[in-house]
Amino acid sequence: VVSKELQVEKIQSEIARKVGLDGDKWKQKEKSQKADVIYNFLRKKRFMLFLDDIWEKVDLVEIGIPFPTTQNRCKVAFTTRSKAICAHMGVEEPMEVKCLSEDE
Repeated sequence: VVSKELQVEKIQSEIARKVGLDGDKWKQKEKSQKADVIYNFLRKKRFMLFLDDIWEKVDLVEIGIPFPTTQNRCKVAFTTRSKAICAHMGVEEPMEVKCLSEDE
């Protein structure tokens, strides 16, 4: 969950924890070093990254996320309440998801 206060290092730490890169050495690294470690790990993998509740443009390069392409078959999905954020993130065809009713 990204939430209103975008914290790049929080996102980096969550990714590192999920893929097993965290630890004492991880905590001592600077934000740019963490981005390099994440990038070097993920560039050799196929991944799906889900960013929930973003309120501003998220710079994937700053986090260390390799840009998803059809060649690397990686995906980045996110939720936001703003169509403007979709445009800033480069989404060409945003998908609107409606809330379920109580019965559903």
